[in-house]
Amino acid sequence: MVNNKKTEINENNMTDPKLQKALKECQKTVLTSLKALTTSCSSSSTSSSDIPPALGDVVGQLLAQLRQSITALGLSFNPPITIDAAIQQLGKISEYIGKLISCVLLATTPSTELLAEEWKEGLISVVEETNKHTRVLEENGDYLSSTGIVWESIDSLLNDLSKDEPSALKRRWKVHQSTVKDAWQEFKELLESASDDKGKEDENENVNEDGEDGWDELDLGGEALSEEERKRAEVAKPLLALHQILHSTIPKFLDQLNQNDYRRILQISTDFVNAYDNAVSSMHPEQDESEIEGALLEVEDSSRKMAGMFKDKSIEKWTERLESEKKKWEERRLDLSSLKDAI
Repeated sequence: MVNNKKTEINENNMTDPKLQKALKECQKTVLTSLKALTTSCSSSSTSSSDIPPALGDVVGQLLAQLRQSITALGLSFNPPITIDAAIQQLGKISEYIGKLISCVLLATTPSTELLAEEWKEGLISVVEETNKHTRVLEENGDYLSSTGIVWESIDSLLNDLSKDEPSALKRRWKVHQSTVKDAWQEFKELLESASDDKGKEDENENVNEDGEDGWDELDLGGEALSEEERKRAEVAKPLLALHQILHSTIPKFLDQLNQNDYRRILQISTDFVNAYDNAVSSMHPEQDESEIEGALLEVEDSSRKMAGMFKDKSIEKWTERLESEKKKWEERRLDLSSLKDAI
């Protein structure tokens, strides 16, 4: 009976004209902000290439304040709805989002493009989820779950928020680095699986006369590497490892770059990530030698471009090691081809 009364009070509060007006106004502000974000130019129309030094701190503070208001708004909707508190928080949310949009526009200059893009991409998600959240509130839906989703979008941007252009470059590099690391892990698991399969084959030589070893009846995954394919992948492993090490080491040297080179190094990194993923994919069963060779050459091309943008003894040593491993790869690859022809 008490729960029914709370539900009735809650529904009555949702029909309050002041609350409905506040929700509509907040939605209008949010949608306007979303439009401003998705249609903003890639560079500012102003001639200034500098942004206020503390702008990144302001963005962080506004995001934290927005999160607090989202929390307070959720608490105000806990039945019975506290209408005045809800209206106040809706107003604050509109204010904070408006200020955050202004920060993005201020940061949209030729010398801070990466920073502006990071903020813009993150804020689009925040604004979209905030818009969905206000509709959930309007429809008397699951506001607690909806609040959590908005929190996640804010935290995703707020955690490790870049405050300047070099930080934005390094953050973008971390994303690329994570992708390369996943591909490298996939490659190692492929080899480990091949080694396990070979061990099982050795065990199967000792099966009983009826052949009831059990392995054939177990569907343990997709097609496995043949012995020849496994050896080829093993031969390529030092090269893939070397390229992965270079990419993961580059952040140490990014401070050497002029900001005019940021776009170029990121494009090289993007090409590297794609090439590395293709190289790992080429190592899967039903390998094509020419495909593997082409993929490895693409990875090498991107790696050399990356290495060529920096001056450091460790980069020079890496280049020397690459030449050495390439010679080994060519020799081993020819040995495998000769073995294949002989068979």
